[in-house]
Amino acid sequence: MRFFRGLFKKRHLKSFDEKLKEEDFIGWRDLGYQTIEVDKIVGSVGRYRDFDEEFRPLKGSSKSRLQELENAILRGKILPPIEVYKIKDEYYVVDGNHRVAVAKKLGQKEIDAHIIEYIPAETSMENILARERSDFELITGLRDIILTEIGQYRKLLSQILEHKYYMSERRGEEVSIKEAARDWYKNIYLPIVEKIRKEKLLDAFPGRTEADLYVYISDHKWLESQKRGYDIGFDKAIEDFKNFVPETSLKEKIFDLFKFQF
Repeated sequence: MRFFRGLFKKRHLKSFDEKLKEEDFIGWRDLGYQTIEVDKIVGSVGRYRDFDEEFRPLKGSSKSRLQELENAILRGKILPPIEVYKIKDEYYVVDGNHRVAVAKKLGQKEIDAHIIEYIPAETSMENILARERSDFELITGLRDIILTEIGQYRKLLSQILEHKYYMSERRGEEVSIKEAARDWYKNIYLPIVEKIRKEKLLDAFPGRTEADLYVYISDHKWLESQKRGYDIGFDKAIEDFKNFVPETSLKEKIFDLFKFQF
């Protein structure tokens, strides 16, 4: 009987200290106040044993506090932002465990938070990519662009800086990098991603993201335009991807696309 009770024992939250021991870090930085996804909050700094992995309280006192906060929210009270530590794509609560628990219980998707990010050392490909993504997000304010290859965020940042230049020229005044990034995302990036979705191009590129394909298509568009002496446009670049044979591997697709351009 004891064996079966063990099988159904609830698992507590992830421990920040234990996670810290698993990773190599070179420091931390203050990311300020942002809105974060509740589902990405996976652990706690000091109270990880007080809640299960879904942030349900495991102690009577916590349940009482949870009910108080829930009643306050239902009365329209606005709660202060929580405090979290960020490790790569996960968050650990420093202050506000019960606020997160209430948010999860009520089905809240996002929550305001003050974020301190721990910066991973460049000891693995995963860490390097995590740092590149974090730097890109910090500079641009864009937080939902997921790339799987090192060096690609730099290409997107170059596009945004070029977009910033043209926006500033058009307005006759300097445009901030974050404003340019938002405009680039809305008017350049998203329309291409929507075409990628419409054409179901990801089906032919397993393990890659929409952002990956956007970069591949952008690279092809630029290289082919340089070769021909005129801008071929995104539609032609996307058409090239549509014409790939579905059975070929990702490496073969990319090689076939670029082999005559170098």
